[in-house]
Amino acid sequence: MNRDQIDLLQWLVPGLQDVPHSSLYWIERAQRSLAVSTQDRDVYPVVDHTRGKGVWLHDLEGNEYLDMTSGVAVRALGFRPEGIREFEQRISDVIEELPGHDFDNVPHILLAERLAATAPGDFAKEVFFTTSGARAVETAVKAAMDQTGRQRFVAFRPAFHGRTGYALALTASKAVQREGYPQALAVVRAPYAYPFRCPIGEDPQACARYSLDYLRGAIQDEGTDIAGIVVESLGGEGGIIVPPVEFLQGLRETADELGAVLIADEVQSGMGRTGRWWAIEHADVAPDMICVAKSLGGGYPLGATIGRAPMFEKPSRHSETFAAEPRQALLSLFVLRFIEENHLIQNAAKLGQAMMDRLRSELAACEQVGEVRGRGFMQGIEFVDDRRTKAYNPGLRDRIVRNCVFKQKLWVLGSGRSTIRLLPALVTSEEEGMEAVDRFVRAVREETRSVEAAAKVAASTP
Repeated sequence: MNRDQIDLLQWLVPGLQDVPHSSLYWIERAQRSLAVSTQDRDVYPVVDHTRGKGVWLHDLEGNEYLDMTSGVAVRALGFRPEGIREFEQRISDVIEELPGHDFDNVPHILLAERLAATAPGDFAKEVFFTTSGARAVETAVKAAMDQTGRQRFVAFRPAFHGRTGYALALTASKAVQREGYPQALAVVRAPYAYPFRCPIGEDPQACARYSLDYLRGAIQDEGTDIAGIVVESLGGEGGIIVPPVEFLQGLRETADELGAVLIADEVQSGMGRTGRWWAIEHADVAPDMICVAKSLGGGYPLGATIGRAPMFEKPSRHSETFAAEPRQALLSLFVLRFIEENHLIQNAAKLGQAMMDRLRSELAACEQVGEVRGRGFMQGIEFVDDRRTKAYNPGLRDRIVRNCVFKQKLWVLGSGRSTIRLLPALVTSEEEGMEAVDRFVRAVREETRSVEAAAKVAASTP
């Protein structure tokens, strides 16, 4: 953090005497002032908010990290993409205090048209803008109720759709997210098609049939009055789970049979991350609604629900104050143009596959690596005690995350019970992607060797 930035903070915060370049100092202050955090402060240092370029970030102490999280899929273009400063200067005089749902503006309208054009399906679409992914999901839920006159929904386990209201009711990811909170929806729950852990074996088609049969049985038992089926097109928070295409196709058929709305949650998987604009396109399925956020806002809070028109039958059925104000809409239009002009979706598809191929090759001999899976730049490596039992191994996973961050200077995140996820920015180069693989493999080998050494010592101890 340079002197100008420190002076700025001291001007903004009267009485601020010093701004130490110490993660420990600021973590202690954060623990006193911030109500809750999903961050593991024992692992991740405080990021220097004034530095960073592409897929490289820095902590307050000056250490440089290769970032394979892109802000949990928020920074599709990485830090400070080419042309962003010049673009921000061009829009510096644009008014921003203009609620888009109350007063139409040209950027808002153009972004809706542009976004709708990326979605699959040969039918008229419209867009409702929000400030987060959870709110995009809640918008879809309300629209489905409005369209069908029903209130019961289908969701899956594991699944993550948000931590508030209707979105929380659909979530089944970690108990801590739901315990003690009343649920706002009637939900029929079924197993997400997860071939690696399917009760009847790893065959993708058989796993899809198992989950679909389970769902249809549950609907028959609990009620066919379903308003919508809400599904992650590629499971994110639950462990980067790639569902068989037959599973998503079967959900489309089931929704049609029930007269229900199929809602694809693409908050983490959308915007080109999987090598297509939307992950559900890999299954050649057109959902009735798509929920998007994260990458859409270019680092700022913007979400959207793209839906079959009309989403709501009457005006004022739904609204949100801070959603796609003019400057935000222009920035999102920049993101969409940048992705297309620089062929970033193709980059995610090609380089993402190459990274996973190399991970599989390098880690093939490691008995604790249960599976490497993913699509494009949405990748998961699941850790187990051994491949025969597939017992979850969260302890090993957590040690590898720590090794990555502390020793390899590789910024990664956990996911699910014992998976590590890699979510590179779409601008990641081949050199950077392969460097990330090398650093990750080193961390895995170091930690699994220590596990094997400890096991040998234990076995030799009388």
